[in-house]
Amino acid sequence: MEKTKTEILAEEILLKAKTELTGNIHSLIRAINTLEFVPTNEEDIFTDAKFFYYNPNYILLRFKENTSSVNRVLLHSILHCMLLHPFNIDFKDTSLWNISSDISVEATINSWNLSCVKSEKEIAENAIIDTLKKQIKNLSAENIYYYLKSSDISKETLELYKNTFQDDVHKIWYKNKNFAFFEFDDDEETVEARSIYKKADSRKGLSNESNDKIMYDAISGSAKEEKDEWRKVTPTVASDIEALKKQGYMSGADIQILKSVTNDRYDYSKFLKKFIFFNESMEINDDEFDYIFYTYGLKMYKNMPIIEPLEYIENLKTRKLFIAIDTSGSVKGNIVEKFIEKTYKILKSTDFFSVNTEIHIIQCDSEIKDVKIIHNPDELEDYIKNLKLNGFGGTDFRPVFQYVDEIFNTSKQNEIN
Repeated sequence: MEKTKTEILAEEILLKAKTELTGNIHSLIRAINTLEFVPTNEEDIFTDAKFFYYNPNYILLRFKENTSSVNRVLLHSILHCMLLHPFNIDFKDTSLWNISSDISVEATINSWNLSCVKSEKEIAENAIIDTLKKQIKNLSAENIYYYLKSSDISKETLELYKNTFQDDVHKIWYKNKNFAFFEFDDDEETVEARSIYKKADSRKGLSNESNDKIMYDAISGSAKEEKDEWRKVTPTVASDIEALKKQGYMSGADIQILKSVTNDRYDYSKFLKKFIFFNESMEINDDEFDYIFYTYGLKMYKNMPIIEPLEYIENLKTRKLFIAIDTSGSVKGNIVEKFIEKTYKILKSTDFFSVNTEIHIIQCDSEIKDVKIIHNPDELEDYIKNLKLNGFGGTDFRPVFQYVDEIFNTSKQNEIN
């Protein structure tokens, strides 16, 4: 089919946007080329991390109103992909995740201070961003989400955030994962598929024209490959921006959000086991006991075994373990509970608990609010079931280290005496 004049002009504008963005940050070329530009009849602009969907008429309208507007929305959508927002949607409150991801993206764009994406809305955005920065150190979408979720913020304020930061729409993220999408006042029901979603799945060979809804599980091999591809793109851009910062071209650029995407996650179980050492305990070691020689001796020499079972065993144990829980204003109860449960499972798998074992669980904001000393698995299970957090003030962990020092000094004094 022959392209219309509008479609040709829209393509030229997007090519111009691509040239201007990569002219400022060269490594963005790989990110932009990862997306295939697809014109649609839909009113909105959106991406599923594989295609960049746009309405040619809308592109022309935005370009006419502000020549840098198209550059900005393209960069906005690309950053969603680089920060893995379309893949990390396993949240119940989809509207809140959309707001959080938009704020994170816009905060990143504003910090880069690129002339080719300048917008009048930055003034309103930065006023909100400055307020959030007082509560959140790193404005990643996850951090913003948990803060907004745990804060008593009105629907009116959230609606203001949405209108201020939104530049593309995200419904296709949820449609591709067969997730229900809902607004603040909507019921949690499956959203009807629109024509573009069928086109998206048709490109992947998953369209079912006889079905009004698209049933597609994005947690598939193709989705994982797409996510891994974007993970490779992000550190390159972060390094490029870091180099530009050192050269003085992007002095205020925030790359912590980009770095948080690709930081290697450390295995908590390995970390915890570093503090657990081998200790001999008086008990039968069944693993090293040879039943063949034992029974052979009983048979040949009549109740005289050739080999006796070992009466000691090496276990991974430690006498005292201190767990400090941050109960400042940004704490979230269910995260703390999951953390303690995870710790409990790791300790239980290593035969951690012994007669003299102590786990000191310390709740602390700017001062110690609660200390619970655990001696056995039953006490820890009971603590988890009846967990109550205390604090919600400022943050200062010095009292925790003072507490630990006092415990060890007391123990040393008792050994001397």
